[in-house]
Amino acid sequence: MRIRKLGLAGLILILLLTGCGKPAEETVSPAENDAPEEVQQETGEEEENGAGVETTSWRESVQKMFEDPYGDYRETGGEIAFLTDGSVEDGGYNEAIYNGVRMYALGAGTSFSYYHADPGVPESYREVVARAVEDAAGVVVCAGDAFGEAVGALQETYPQTSFLLVDAVPHDEEREELPIAKNVHCVLFHEEQAGYLAGYMAVWEGYRNLGFIGGREEPAVQRYGYGYLQGINAAAKDLSLTDVVVNYWYAGTYAADAAVREKADGWYGNGTQIIFACGGGLYESVLEAAENRDGLMIGVDVDQCRVSDRILTSAVKNIGSAVTDALDEYYAAGGWSAEDAGQVKRYGVEEGCAAIPVVDTEWRFKEIPTTHFFEIYKQMKRGDRTVSDAIDMPPEVSVFVNYE
Repeated sequence: MRIRKLGLAGLILILLLTGCGKPAEETVSPAENDAPEEVQQETGEEEENGAGVETTSWRESVQKMFEDPYGDYRETGGEIAFLTDGSVEDGGYNEAIYNGVRMYALGAGTSFSYYHADPGVPESYREVVARAVEDAAGVVVCAGDAFGEAVGALQETYPQTSFLLVDAVPHDEEREELPIAKNVHCVLFHEEQAGYLAGYMAVWEGYRNLGFIGGREEPAVQRYGYGYLQGINAAAKDLSLTDVVVNYWYAGTYAADAAVREKADGWYGNGTQIIFACGGGLYESVLEAAENRDGLMIGVDVDQCRVSDRILTSAVKNIGSAVTDALDEYYAAGGWSAEDAGQVKRYGVEEGCAAIPVVDTEWRFKEIPTTHFFEIYKQMKRGDRTVSDAIDMPPEVSVFVNYE
């Protein structure tokens, strides 16, 4: 790991935030602790003896790093370029990736920039890739299906530029997968595992009328949704339930939208108790409806419990950590290694990268102790409880699903 400027503070930050991708026995994940009572006891002891001061100093070090005292961030022309079609301060998906980029860059003393594509203009994705390359970016980091098409079209046009593609693989305009060039490394996740855990726990908590509102019908969103259905179905079987109903809909957008709010408002009004809002900023519209109708929701990608007390939990994947890991491996090897060049890495429960938040969050389940969650999580990690990642068709479930 190349730590040039920030010394110990930078090293601490990167060590704190690079859980994904490590061998399972080395990973400490949000769901890895199987003795939560002991953690709480230790935390209380630290507060009593004043040990909490060190935790505060670490957070202060993190904050100081984000202040970018050495000017590594550039408007354009950074060595690492993050391309997005959303806000880097969305409090969710894009911000998590951007934080992974800047965590590595600020710790290693590498310049970085971010560029925006216009989601309403399909050709802007290729244009923004070309702009970053023209600005001499060494590594272009981008995420999502639209960038998968752009990278698929341009990966061989720019062989001297390295691409880190998150949540997609190169494909053509018909979404047919293309061979991955040696200058491209892809990071995917087992979103279905996080979705499963969220759905399973929601039913165990007592909810029988559930909903799923996804953004665009793209692989990562589908895996979240189909895993959610599988988790709901498994919990219904474990509890011998026959009255579980799920409403399921893709909004076609990742943005806050009046149609999303109206859909969610209608569901809540007709008895839906909790909705999994899966897709960028659309959660804002679902949350608005939840507040209006006294409903609950499940967040996605990152822990969104701090946003509102209406959010029961979140289906999370440690995106920022995976990005930081990939960049660290890239620069340590002087380029994509033989294991990474033209290859896909998939992160999930086994790597500590798919879960619902447990540590450093508010546990809002009233009927489920954390010990029950840890048992289900361990079963998944051991392979005793499996989740299908197939997205060619919805999973076969015995609960009633209303696809809209």
